[in-house]
Amino acid sequence: MINFFKDKIASYVIENRLKKIDHSQISFKNVFTSSSDFFVVMPADDSEFHSSFEVLDFLESNKKNFTIFLQDFRVSLMPLKYRHNTFVHEIADTNRLKLPSANVQHKLNQLKFDAAIDLNRKDNLFCSFITNLVKAKVRIGFRKNGSDRFYNIQVAINEDAAEKSYKNFLNCLNMF
Repeated sequence: MINFFKDKIASYVIENRLKKIDHSQISFKNVFTSSSDFFVVMPADDSEFHSSFEVLDFLESNKKNFTIFLQDFRVSLMPLKYRHNTFVHEIADTNRLKLPSANVQHKLNQLKFDAAIDLNRKDNLFCSFITNLVKAKVRIGFRKNGSDRFYNIQVAINEDAAEKSYKNFLNCLNMF
């Protein structure tokens, strides 16, 4: 019961914060090809974490610069070639509402990217909010409950397997 109220309060806090973010119209023509800097929020789900490396490989093969946002204990699970591109957060960096602390919010507000990508296929308010904290023209994520307020481009999930979902995600990115 307490978690239900915490989630509702967190949703209210995020709604108020997102009202301050500029959501002007964007042309999606060549949005991927013209973007060079990406902010990638890795999945919180352990089973999807390794499958999402395919997206990082795709960005690297297209010679894109990217910063990876992930939890501190997962850095050792990352391939060595991606470890220098990480923005790490700790458990202590979350507040009572399971949202980023003021310190993390301040650091992320200073960062600017061409696009922010949330690789979480399941609802995760923390990661969806993180995607909106960085300054980015385009925010890309999977379609989830209430995801319209977080992302400009949403990819529908019709697959249960994470590998297939990320391949479909990459196919969608190629269209832009």
